[in-house]
Amino acid sequence: MDESQSPSHDWRAQLSGHAGDHKETLIAISDAFLEEVPMLIGRIRTATKSADSRTLRTAAHTLKSCFRYVASDDDVEAAAEVERNADSPDQITQQQIDHLDQLAKKWCQCVAQLKAETADSM
Repeated sequence: MDESQSPSHDWRAQLSGHAGDHKETLIAISDAFLEEVPMLIGRIRTATKSADSRTLRTAAHTLKSCFRYVASDDDVEAAAEVERNADSPDQITQQQIDHLDQLAKKWCQCVAQLKAETADSM
């Protein structure tokens, strides 16, 4: 993702701050994010289709927590909304799930880019 497509808030500083401005920690957090987020989206999709409220709530809650490392409040809220509605998975729309998937892909791109830049600077 080039800078013209980057989110408007300072996600780089947000993630670096969570890493305590330590490059090794930033890379470790990035690795965890890049592994966890796609897996969570898959769990959310599966749990919604199977009406598994518990798995849906847990996956959406964890995704919300992952997004807090980089995302804007609006993006975090998209995951929170799915978490709040987990007891009624039939009320969660395909559009909401697709939107979370798009957000996840966007943030994974951003995190992967920052991870690569950080690794190159070590």
